[in-house]
Amino acid sequence: MNTMNGHDLDPSKIRPSHRERAAFVYVRQSSPEQVRNHLESQRRQYAFAEQARALGWSEHQIVIVDEDQGKSGATPQSRSGFGKVVAAVAQRQVGIVMSLEVSRLSRNDTDWQQLMHICRWTETLIGDEQGIYDPSRGSDRLVLGIRGQVSELERDSAVHRMVEARWNKARRGEVFTAVPAGYDVDDLGRVTTTSDDVVADAIGRVFRKFDELGSARQVFAWWLQQAMPFPVRAMSTRGQRVVWVPASYSAILSVLRHPIYAGAYVFGRTETRRELDPTNPQRVLVRRGQRRGPEQWPVLIRDHHPGYITFEQYVLNQERIRGNQVMGPRSDESHRGAAREGRALLQGLMRCGHCGRRMLVGYGGQSARRTLQYRCRYPEEHGRKECQLVGGKRIEAWVVQSFLQVIAEAGPQAATLADEQLRADVAATERSWQLQIERAQYEAQRAERQYMAVDPENRTVARELERRWNERLEELSRVQANATAVADHRRPLTQLELARAQELGRNLDAVWNASSTTARDRKRLLRCLIEEVQLRSEPRRYLVRIVWKGGATTDGEVTRFAPGAGEARRTPIETVELVRQLAMELDDAQIARVLNRQGRRSGIDRAFTQQSVSCLRHKHGIPAAPTRRACDPREGPFNLEDAARELGVTAATVQRWLREGLLAGRQAAPGAPWRIVLTDEVRRQLAGGDAPSDWVGLAEAARRLGLARSHVAYLVKQGKLRAMRTSVRNRLCWRIDVSSATCARQTDLLSK
Repeated sequence: MNTMNGHDLDPSKIRPSHRERAAFVYVRQSSPEQVRNHLESQRRQYAFAEQARALGWSEHQIVIVDEDQGKSGATPQSRSGFGKVVAAVAQRQVGIVMSLEVSRLSRNDTDWQQLMHICRWTETLIGDEQGIYDPSRGSDRLVLGIRGQVSELERDSAVHRMVEARWNKARRGEVFTAVPAGYDVDDLGRVTTTSDDVVADAIGRVFRKFDELGSARQVFAWWLQQAMPFPVRAMSTRGQRVVWVPASYSAILSVLRHPIYAGAYVFGRTETRRELDPTNPQRVLVRRGQRRGPEQWPVLIRDHHPGYITFEQYVLNQERIRGNQVMGPRSDESHRGAAREGRALLQGLMRCGHCGRRMLVGYGGQSARRTLQYRCRYPEEHGRKECQLVGGKRIEAWVVQSFLQVIAEAGPQAATLADEQLRADVAATERSWQLQIERAQYEAQRAERQYMAVDPENRTVARELERRWNERLEELSRVQANATAVADHRRPLTQLELARAQELGRNLDAVWNASSTTARDRKRLLRCLIEEVQLRSEPRRYLVRIVWKGGATTDGEVTRFAPGAGEARRTPIETVELVRQLAMELDDAQIARVLNRQGRRSGIDRAFTQQSVSCLRHKHGIPAAPTRRACDPREGPFNLEDAARELGVTAATVQRWLREGLLAGRQAAPGAPWRIVLTDEVRRQLAGGDAPSDWVGLAEAARRLGLARSHVAYLVKQGKLRAMRTSVRNRLCWRIDVSSATCARQTDLLSK
């Protein structure tokens, strides 16, 4: 009697029609670790191929499907081998599907039931170590259905036990995958500060520079300027170790965001979410790494281990990072963005005095010197008119004046404190570089010892160790050179420089207005003392309140322009009408050139630009010039330069012909481009063609007509004499048709 792993088989279930089709042997293990270590399970699964031969299938009919090694049976969309089996069964290519047990085929009851359903209607058998089942039989379907549900329950129970055990351990603060650079785990499983002074100094410096500069991006820029490497924890064949790599923004931001550096143990900062695919309900989407907010952390143990900063400082740092984001959530009123390069000094500080919402920065117009504006658009987003839109220049001037008055007395003291901070920073930087040099020296000495210890006759190893030694020596030279360069660049102030700094502290207006002081510097200075600026518009004034750090306030007002004061700054109506006329033919850039040639100025006494003309047109509802059709390459119309090029003369000659009437042209306004049409007749007349043989020169025409040469030239210009220019001995001369003159015919009549 046939047996399968010690179990009796029912031969009556296997029919000749089954043996005419293939026998699929499905092999799967759930994880790469099982594939590497659980070799007996592999052997048992592959042995089913021999069992299929014993049941009557030939060698070429047996198909081993082992594509899903190391994949979970709970997610069918990631198992190409299982899909291959289902597709083959549906096409009636399979007589029996064999696996070690039901759980190998599927840990998902839905997929298991689908496979059974297809096997039932295609007359496909299912075999495992328990025996052979025919899904077309109700009793076998019942057994297989129960076993599929038990397999799914078994997996869920095992996962639940492991997950709960892990959470229980996490609540004690003992679950670690890998601690970041700056920490180590001792033999007792406790988190301790790293014993490597170089790593500890680098991590601590990140927090000190962030407290000083106020932005993770600025810390990254400082690190690049110093050309210092950055420590990170990396996985390698030697285990988890700290390596030094070029600094990156993501690495610095990760240090600032990780709560472990605040002495806190956190488990569950991210979560995995599973949901149905909206486009395909049969598919489950797995979204890993979804970040939770601090208020949602399942496990938080404060003072779990020594920290580089306090947990309170960590919370403040996170608020500062969120506030520095360029695009923060509109519902977050604490968001004001980092100090950037724009010229709006009160960016992120201005608050509407009507609705209490933070005001946005805008720039009116389209020119390079657009008008700075602050606007509150929150009500507009809800279908109501915006609260207020104000020009920011004079309001900023009042706030800056108040700020300079407040800090005037503290200027010399601030210079002294800055000198002390600079000295401390220089000393800390020198210590950091000294530690870097010590590390590089140790690595070089270690490589030297390894090279010296090798057997000289083992040249293969000796060459590699020599190469590593040379690399360490080059690294040491680079570190020493960078340290020297930084030391030369940053040094404490001398007594003379300190005295000058204190003098500048007494004259902060000069420092504020200096060309070397950037808009970002000015914004950071304002944010040191100012919490926010509240603005409220009234008919004749702006009410401004400065809220200083600590809660003190300063109230003031800025007078608004009186009604009608804008008339003096309005562009003259004559200029507007000229723009309306020119816009029928010219674009904005051409109109600006025409207006500037005529010496016209805008309402604010500035030269016109393409952007200012465009703004003026939109303001007065003047449409832009219609798209010009492509000109005829032969007739034009041409501008002055193109016409001169077509006729082979200079632009001055064309201008003279236009003045004298020899050439017809049109201007939309004085100073506007010429529109010149060059017909074939005009080209023959002016471009230097061959004249008929009976046409004569200017002098001969004057003699024949009995007129002065100037009068003949006048008749040519007026078109009363047919004439054309022709080339005679490399110079252009007029040839005139004397017979075309009316006066000549009258003379002939008199002679008769």
